[in-house]
Amino acid sequence: MKIYMSSLVGFFILLTLACASEDKVNVLLVLTDTVRADHLSCYGYGRETTPCIDSLAAAGTLAEFCQGQGSWTLPTMSTIMSGVTSVVHGAGKTDTGFHGISPDAPWLPLAFHREGYRTAAFFNVMFMNEDFGFHRGFQHFDCQGVASGNSLRKAGPTVDDFLSWLDSSDGNQPFFAAVHFYDPHIPYKAPEPFMSMYTDPGYSGDYGDSWGEGVNEMMAINLGQVVPEPADIANLIALYDGELTYMDAEIGRMLASLRTRGLAENTLIIVVGDHGEEFLEHDGIEHGRTLYEETTHVPLILAGPGFNGGRVISQSVGQLDIAGTIAAVAEIEFPSYAPAVILTGAVDPHREIPASGVLWRPECDLVSIVSNKNKIIWSVADDSYEAFNLLTDPGELEVIEAEADLINAAEFYWATPPMGEAPAVDHSATAERELRNLGYIR
Repeated sequence: MKIYMSSLVGFFILLTLACASEDKVNVLLVLTDTVRADHLSCYGYGRETTPCIDSLAAAGTLAEFCQGQGSWTLPTMSTIMSGVTSVVHGAGKTDTGFHGISPDAPWLPLAFHREGYRTAAFFNVMFMNEDFGFHRGFQHFDCQGVASGNSLRKAGPTVDDFLSWLDSSDGNQPFFAAVHFYDPHIPYKAPEPFMSMYTDPGYSGDYGDSWGEGVNEMMAINLGQVVPEPADIANLIALYDGELTYMDAEIGRMLASLRTRGLAENTLIIVVGDHGEEFLEHDGIEHGRTLYEETTHVPLILAGPGFNGGRVISQSVGQLDIAGTIAAVAEIEFPSYAPAVILTGAVDPHREIPASGVLWRPECDLVSIVSNKNKIIWSVADDSYEAFNLLTDPGELEVIEAEADLINAAEFYWATPPMGEAPAVDHSATAERELRNLGYIR
């Protein structure tokens, strides 16, 4: 009788846990590296680069104007995970070197771990490893790749590793998983047939799938020493778009696998970019040197609980809104700091959305503010401004007079005190360790 009662009690405990799991929302945070919004077909691009993401957007919610809070990976990914801007969390590069996330900043994975979620991360670049603080809160932490060049793990193996973890971890617990796709980062080397999907077979120039493996090639363009021909840029764009379509196909496979496992209905899915990519719109290539829209306008699509029905958010939003929104939908306690908002409700078009954080010009910090489709970019070093109307001039080609309110907002943002001290990170030592772990050096 004691054995029977013990088994019966155990059964009801398991049943209770299963019901609790069903009541809690799963979260799949899909982090797309180097993806500019205007190259996704759901954002009106001429090529059908992202049919799977398009379908997700049609069923969920698409944010038309999501502003990244910087133009390279470390500060923007830190904002996505913390809900605060780079001057607050501190992660990025300054004239004193590289810095990780302040341990005093909010951190979404920790909040989910404390609520009993199984948590996992699959990252593919060095700037998201333990040295920079990204491991906190993740029970399963898998970061591969180095700071430049191709990530060793492409989209397909990344999805495989996520699904293996999903099947091997405790299905009675809800999950919070962050899956990072590095593929669209230069050099653009998608597997076939994606690599050749959009390229001109007659192109025979130097700007092919290996171009950009060396930083000097990009620096020569950004310094004005080399000016590529239009056919060269067209080929790079075609290769880049092929990477997007390859990544999209693997994201589609990942989402289909959630459906076959019966997890799709109760999973909040967020697809967001960290920053975009330049193709000579403002005389430069790659990213991390400016805060123009080609590097800061990123895709944001949300689907699942709270975001079904094909809604479009036409007001400007930011990466800083993501962490608080996820926590609110999952009913997880998480601090929220202005100007972040919860995206399930109304969005004020007049709020001021900041950005800062450039990689290649630490001697000349930049700050941008977007409010009601008006934008300024402030150069901190010489106190100069560029202002644009993004509604009439989305390419930021016509400089207009800067609004006083935006100037004040930029200066106020830059004076915001940090939340604790951002730890210094020895970039060279971190890169050497990663290369040693991968077997490239001994």
